[in-house]
Amino acid sequence: MGGSGVQRPLKFAKYLKEFGWNPIILCPEPGVYQFFDHSLEQELENLDLEIHRVKANTPFHRFGGVKKQTGLVTGMLAKFLRFISRKIYFPDNKRAWIEPAVQKGKELIDDKKIDLIFSTAPPFSNHIIAQQLNELTDIPYVLDYRDLFTGNHFEENESESRNTKKVSAESEWLRHSSGVVALDQFSGNKIQEVLTSKTLNMEIVSHGFDQEDFDSHRNASLDYKKGKINWLYSGLFYEANQPDIFLNGLKELFTKTPELREKTHLHFQGGLDSRIKKLIGDLGFEDIISDYGYLSHDTSVANLLKADILWMISNFSENLKQIKSGKLFEYIGTKKPILGLVHPGEASKLLDDYKGGFHAVPDNIYDVTNTLEEVYELWAKAKIPEASKEFTEMYERKSLTNKLSLFFDKVVENAQV
Repeated sequence: MGGSGVQRPLKFAKYLKEFGWNPIILCPEPGVYQFFDHSLEQELENLDLEIHRVKANTPFHRFGGVKKQTGLVTGMLAKFLRFISRKIYFPDNKRAWIEPAVQKGKELIDDKKIDLIFSTAPPFSNHIIAQQLNELTDIPYVLDYRDLFTGNHFEENESESRNTKKVSAESEWLRHSSGVVALDQFSGNKIQEVLTSKTLNMEIVSHGFDQEDFDSHRNASLDYKKGKINWLYSGLFYEANQPDIFLNGLKELFTKTPELREKTHLHFQGGLDSRIKKLIGDLGFEDIISDYGYLSHDTSVANLLKADILWMISNFSENLKQIKSGKLFEYIGTKKPILGLVHPGEASKLLDDYKGGFHAVPDNIYDVTNTLEEVYELWAKAKIPEASKEFTEMYERKSLTNKLSLFFDKVVENAQV
């Protein structure tokens, strides 16, 4: 297990017990995946939950079925698997675990008192499993969307036939669901548009951060440079979300004010590909950059707390500018200054409400450069604004899980009527 997608269900499982729910986890055996994070695995084991793993013949299992150390399955393999997922398999390349998961899930339901089935996606094969288990047992199910299925921002150029197939499949699992959990109202509205014949029982539970992750003592790997602004980007770069405009904005600023270069160090955790490394070389930034690769979650959190300013980019197309990255919420948990290269919308509003945030349009080099200049000026005067403590508390995982548990209570109550 690893990657940001794991953290949401893991934290739900961690705190649901405190609100009267006992999670029983059904998941595939570990396979070759882009990430494997032993710190998250250890956290799950420490929760002492009932976990059932089933064999799955997905591409990730056929390519090895061996736990990888914290790190990346990079290059051609990762790109090939993404291509397979989007173009060949339906609904995704985890579909081979549907049959064994349904079989094991049915056994668990027959053997135990199960009140509710909770499915989180992606992978969207999970939602098909929930639907099929409901058909076999009549147990109500709730669907959690960490990303959209129809209209997904990573699959904007898919064929009309595949999109039609997606709408048909999604309509079915939505139609029979007892509840849907969306990250925000924008995502919720998009999901509702798929099924116009029924008003969905919808709850909004945003991404968040776990305060215990920030309170725990651990060693950071970030090589802090005294007397400089230590910028940190956490995570991967993908699709339209690339560091080019941030790096080029700094280059513009250094051309205008050369002395700022000596007051700058850029840290990256998550991994930089060969294209980005070439860009760094072309800009002459090799001496002001540290690349730590993919790190365990506990180390990455420690690094967030050690950096001076955190930055992110979200540069999706016009109709998806309301999407808020899960990364932003973990940044918020640090109460550190944040620079968001985001379009006007929900993410920029979030940064305004946070009070300790800056934002610039991610496809406007002039705006990015000016905002960077503003940050440096405030830093030099020790006047970078502080984050709102009251605002950050709204996104703590424990309180978000309480909201989810209350939704579960209502779903079960309605199912018994």
